[in-house]
Amino acid sequence: MGLFFSSPSCSSEQISTTYSPDFSSIHHSTENVTSQAREKRSVACQTDGDPGVTQPAIEQLSVVDPYWEVLDPKPDIHALFDDFNKRFFRGLLPPIDLKWSNRLCITAGICIQDNISGKCRIRLNKPLLDLRPRKNTVETLLHEMIHYYQRVRGTSDIDHGATFHFHMERINRESGANITVYHDFDREYESLKRHWWKCNGPCAQVVRRLADRTPGSKAHKRKCGGEFIKVREPKRMRTGL
Repeated sequence: MGLFFSSPSCSSEQISTTYSPDFSSIHHSTENVTSQAREKRSVACQTDGDPGVTQPAIEQLSVVDPYWEVLDPKPDIHALFDDFNKRFFRGLLPPIDLKWSNRLCITAGICIQDNISGKCRIRLNKPLLDLRPRKNTVETLLHEMIHYYQRVRGTSDIDHGATFHFHMERINRESGANITVYHDFDREYESLKRHWWKCNGPCAQVVRRLADRTPGSKAHKRKCGGEFIKVREPKRMRTGL
């Protein structure tokens, strides 16, 4: 199971004629969080001469405290897993194949169990979570760790049922996080659709996709008669001299 969009009608592509994402609200929110974190850091710096004051303050921070956005904005997910395993799962989770992934689309994270070996693996959506604050990486990882815990314990309820909600609410109370069943990263998701095609027929539809895969169907061909021509793609990084 993974952390998906809240709207069941979302798809991997969207058709429109114009698109101009507005990230102003996100930038404003990020500035507020950064400002708060800097204020905390300045207070902590005043006590640098006394390790007995600074260190306990850091240890008492919530796992999603704004301070972490400055202190450790791109955390080591394996270190987070080990820490959360001890704090919220009594160390019962065995080591797992945990990696970032560039291949996930809608979901922010996923926990998969191999049908043959029974081993589990967790993948986190790097392109999507790179556009979000650190706290969303933390909450997504905790979400998938709950699914992993369900499998380790052999519970029959491995989806987002009563067992999942019990642990989700428990960890939210203990950690200060806001783990949810669905995410609402729709703005970031739309911004990742960087392959654009436009129909050269009467409909002049524009289709945006995550993957470099030409749209079109026989039904569209019969109705419109046009073909989709690529009009935009991500800039490729130059390598070498």
